[in-house]
Amino acid sequence: MSGDDGESQAASCVYIQHPKRGWVECSLKSLDASKAVVKITAIPAEFADASTFADTTDPTKVTEPQDIPAEEQTVKLSDYSDGTLPLQNVDAEGNLEPVADMGDLAFLHEPAILFNLKARHRAGIPYTRTGDIVIAVNPFMWVEDLYSVETKQAYADNFIWRQDGADEATRRNSIAPHVYETSSMAYSGLALGGIDQSILVSGESGAGKTETVKIVMSYLATVQSIGSDDDDGMPSSRQVVTKVLDSNPLLEAFGNAKTVRNDNSSRFGKYIQLEFDGESAQEAAFAGKSFPSCNMAGSQCDTYLLEKSRVVNHEPEERTYHIFYQLLEAPKSFKSALWKGFENQDMLSFKYVGHTKTTRIEGKTDGEHFEKTIKAMSMLGISDDSINVLFGAVATVLQLGNITFAQDPNNDEGCIVSSQDELDRLSDILGVPAADITTAITYRFVKARGESFKVPLSTSDAKDGVDAFAKEIYQQIFDWLVKKINQATCAELNYDEGNNDPDSFGTIGLLDIFGFESFKVNRFEQLCIN
Repeated sequence: MSGDDGESQAASCVYIQHPKRGWVECSLKSLDASKAVVKITAIPAEFADASTFADTTDPTKVTEPQDIPAEEQTVKLSDYSDGTLPLQNVDAEGNLEPVADMGDLAFLHEPAILFNLKARHRAGIPYTRTGDIVIAVNPFMWVEDLYSVETKQAYADNFIWRQDGADEATRRNSIAPHVYETSSMAYSGLALGGIDQSILVSGESGAGKTETVKIVMSYLATVQSIGSDDDDGMPSSRQVVTKVLDSNPLLEAFGNAKTVRNDNSSRFGKYIQLEFDGESAQEAAFAGKSFPSCNMAGSQCDTYLLEKSRVVNHEPEERTYHIFYQLLEAPKSFKSALWKGFENQDMLSFKYVGHTKTTRIEGKTDGEHFEKTIKAMSMLGISDDSINVLFGAVATVLQLGNITFAQDPNNDEGCIVSSQDELDRLSDILGVPAADITTAITYRFVKARGESFKVPLSTSDAKDGVDAFAKEIYQQIFDWLVKKINQATCAELNYDEGNNDPDSFGTIGLLDIFGFESFKVNRFEQLCIN
């Protein structure tokens, strides 16, 4: 094939829009001022991605992949930007040429980005770079050696400990894209430059944001000991690092849930501020060090927009928060100590929970996760009494969902509790007389001109009130837990015997922001998220 023939073949490789696939590869057959005739490249069903066929209005509905036949099609050029079809990034033989940095794409447009990411994903390469940004395509599996000690060492050596004066571009071009790249650059900017850093982790629901944040935290917590000639981390520092990393299971237990896209999806936003005790370059040089020490000293976590609606309602294919299933799979001795008769109840006993086919999350049963949650609480210094009170509140939320109402036979505008047995169980766990609970949940109290009036509630209003009460209790549980985690991990209280000035520590912030979502019924949380 001559060079002109190769160029001609490459120039004929284009993309067109497709109603099911978004974009498909084509070869250009003819072209005039208003239209083009193209031949779609055949795609057998076995090479199609099932996720491509998900119904955008209902993510639970996925059709089986179908063959895309090789066929000619006439397209209007007016449907495309600048009246031209997007060109493929191919070699002289017409084969796609994936690149590690999408800034190197000869033709940069939407289909070029998507097909580049797809080609790397199929090759088992989840990370792709675009300038300072690292894009991760979730492989939904653990890739062997991708996060090994040797891999950590390679990125720390290249971006942190490297002493040859190479600029950032040279360092990036010498190694494959990886989240360790972003982590290393942030650490180097703090340790060498003395400038606080931030890392933004964003993406759609199920993209792997939560797992990425955990990977980054683990790397930053241990990077000082990777390849450095200074490993003088204090025992208190190592203890704080352990607490910071081991607090993750708690946040996941109370803030994560199974969705149609992800078995362990964070249902809240969080900003984690990792605190570091560093020395200046001058102090390091005076001590004979080639690199300033910068040890993790603690962390603080701010959370926002907990998806409270999931406490009282979730899609049939999804689950409510993990902690409810963990508690229901707890040892019978633990459950009976909380509430008499609770040891014999399971998921089907509570309307807020209901049936689920999912019995394992990340390879562990809910019972195994419960043990991990209790261990993490103990590690953070939460007492046994506090743990019992906490889970008593969780059980209260469960029982509130079982309360039902009927119209008051003596008052058309009022209601009564129609589930007396469930009310008695709620009374038992709260330690509040059933009559007092009935009054509180079937009436609202109005004050006017110094007087208080009882106004009866309809059945729907009473149910809404109980659901709102359950959601507020769970919000308070979550906020209390976050406060306890911060008290156990913040540098000012725990590093080097405590009593530290918060402003004396450098920080690397990790923002785990929500992914876009669209459900059959979108509530206030989705409005705020999207």
